[in-house]
Amino acid sequence: MVAVVGWIVVHHLSASRDRENKRREKLTEFLIDVYRRIEKYPCRQLSPDNAADFESAIADIQLFGSPHLVQLAQSVAEGIPKSGVAQADRLLLELRKVLRKELGLEEVPGKTVYLRITERKISHS
Repeated sequence: MVAVVGWIVVHHLSASRDRENKRREKLTEFLIDVYRRIEKYPCRQLSPDNAADFESAIADIQLFGSPHLVQLAQSVAEGIPKSGVAQADRLLLELRKVLRKELGLEEVPGKTVYLRITERKISHS
Protein backbone atom coordinates (compact mmCIF):
# COMPACT_ATOMS: atom_id res chain seq x y z
CA MET A 1 0.00 0.00 0.00
CA VAL A 2 2.81 2.43 0.92
CA ALA A 3 4.59 1.65 -2.35
CA VAL A 4 1.45 2.41 -4.38
CA VAL A 5 0.87 5.72 -2.59
CA GLY A 6 4.56 6.57 -3.02
CA TRP A 7 4.39 5.80 -6.73
CA ILE A 8 1.26 7.99 -7.14
CA VAL A 9 2.93 10.91 -5.34
CA VAL A 10 6.14 10.59 -7.36
CA HIS A 11 4.15 10.31 -10.60
CA HIS A 12 2.10 13.40 -9.72
CA LEU A 13 5.22 15.42 -8.86
CA SER A 14 6.98 14.27 -12.02
CA ALA A 15 3.99 15.17 -14.21
CA SER A 16 3.74 18.57 -12.55
CA ARG A 17 7.45 19.22 -13.11
CA ASP A 18 7.15 18.14 -16.76
CA ARG A 19 4.21 20.53 -17.31
CA GLU A 20 6.15 23.41 -15.73
CA ASN A 21 9.23 22.67 -17.85
CA LYS A 22 7.09 22.57 -21.01
CA ARG A 23 5.43 25.87 -20.04
CA ARG A 24 8.81 27.52 -19.49
CA GLU A 25 10.10 26.16 -22.80
CA LYS A 26 7.08 27.53 -24.67
CA LEU A 27 7.36 30.87 -22.87
CA THR A 28 11.02 31.15 -23.82
CA GLU A 29 10.27 30.35 -27.46
CA PHE A 30 7.45 32.89 -27.45
CA LEU A 31 9.62 35.64 -25.93
CA ILE A 32 12.46 35.06 -28.39
CA ASP A 33 10.09 35.03 -31.37
CA VAL A 34 8.24 38.17 -30.32
CA TYR A 35 11.47 40.01 -29.48
CA ARG A 36 12.95 39.24 -32.89
CA ARG A 37 9.80 40.27 -34.76
CA ILE A 38 9.48 43.58 -32.93
CA GLU A 39 13.21 44.33 -32.98
CA LYS A 40 13.06 44.67 -36.77
CA TYR A 41 10.93 47.82 -36.50
CA PRO A 42 11.74 50.04 -33.50
CA CYS A 43 11.83 53.69 -34.47
CA ARG A 44 11.10 52.72 -38.06
CA GLN A 45 8.32 53.66 -40.39
CA LEU A 46 5.82 50.83 -40.74
CA SER A 47 4.46 50.14 -44.21
CA PRO A 48 1.81 47.78 -45.57
CA ASP A 49 4.67 45.46 -46.56
CA ASN A 50 6.03 45.00 -43.05
CA ALA A 51 3.11 45.90 -40.78
CA ALA A 52 1.48 42.45 -40.63
CA ASP A 53 4.45 40.86 -38.83
CA PHE A 54 4.61 43.72 -36.34
CA GLU A 55 0.83 43.65 -35.77
CA SER A 56 0.99 39.90 -35.18
CA ALA A 57 3.77 40.29 -32.59
CA ILE A 58 1.76 42.93 -30.71
CA ALA A 59 -1.32 40.64 -30.81
CA ASP A 60 0.74 37.71 -29.50
CA ILE A 61 1.97 39.77 -26.56
CA GLN A 62 -1.60 40.77 -25.74
CA LEU A 63 -2.58 37.10 -25.81
CA PHE A 64 0.34 35.51 -23.93
CA GLY A 65 2.27 38.33 -22.25
CA SER A 66 2.33 39.40 -18.64
CA PRO A 67 0.09 42.33 -17.66
CA HIS A 68 3.08 44.69 -17.84
CA LEU A 69 4.10 43.46 -21.31
CA VAL A 70 0.49 43.81 -22.49
CA GLN A 71 0.40 47.39 -21.22
CA LEU A 72 3.65 48.23 -23.03
CA ALA A 73 2.46 46.55 -26.26
CA GLN A 74 -0.78 48.50 -26.14
CA SER A 75 1.13 51.72 -25.61
CA VAL A 76 3.22 50.98 -28.71
CA ALA A 77 0.12 50.14 -30.74
CA GLU A 78 -1.68 53.29 -29.63
CA GLY A 79 1.34 55.47 -30.47
CA ILE A 80 1.76 54.29 -34.07
CA PRO A 81 -1.28 56.09 -35.54
CA LYS A 82 -0.09 59.33 -33.89
CA SER A 83 3.50 59.25 -35.12
CA GLY A 84 3.51 56.62 -37.87
CA VAL A 85 6.58 55.08 -36.23
CA ALA A 86 6.89 52.04 -33.99
CA GLN A 87 8.35 53.36 -30.73
CA ALA A 88 9.07 49.97 -29.17
CA ASP A 89 12.22 50.60 -27.13
CA ARG A 90 10.56 50.24 -23.71
CA LEU A 91 8.74 47.10 -24.84
CA LEU A 92 11.94 45.56 -26.18
CA LEU A 93 13.86 46.36 -23.00
CA GLU A 94 11.16 44.67 -20.93
CA LEU A 95 11.06 41.65 -23.26
CA ARG A 96 14.86 41.35 -22.96
CA LYS A 97 14.64 41.61 -19.16
CA VAL A 98 11.92 38.94 -18.88
CA LEU A 99 13.66 36.61 -21.33
CA ARG A 100 17.05 36.87 -19.63
CA LYS A 101 15.43 36.22 -16.25
CA GLU A 102 13.57 33.19 -17.66
CA LEU A 103 16.86 31.82 -19.02
CA GLY A 104 18.73 32.49 -15.77
CA LEU A 105 20.99 35.06 -17.42
CA GLU A 106 22.35 38.16 -15.74
CA GLU A 107 20.33 41.33 -16.35
CA VAL A 108 21.91 43.72 -18.85
CA PRO A 109 21.46 47.36 -17.87
CA GLY A 110 21.00 50.17 -20.34
CA LYS A 111 19.43 50.54 -23.70
CA THR A 112 19.58 48.23 -26.68
CA VAL A 113 21.59 49.32 -29.70
CA TYR A 114 20.02 48.45 -33.05
CA LEU A 115 22.34 47.90 -36.00
CA ARG A 116 20.81 48.79 -39.35
CA ILE A 117 22.60 48.17 -42.64
CA THR A 118 21.22 49.71 -45.80
CA GLU A 119 22.60 50.02 -49.30
CA ARG A 120 23.95 53.48 -48.56
CA LYS A 121 25.18 53.34 -44.99
CA ILE A 122 25.53 51.45 -41.74
CA SER A 123 23.89 53.03 -38.72
CA HIS A 124 22.81 52.27 -35.20
CA SER A 125 20.15 53.70 -32.98
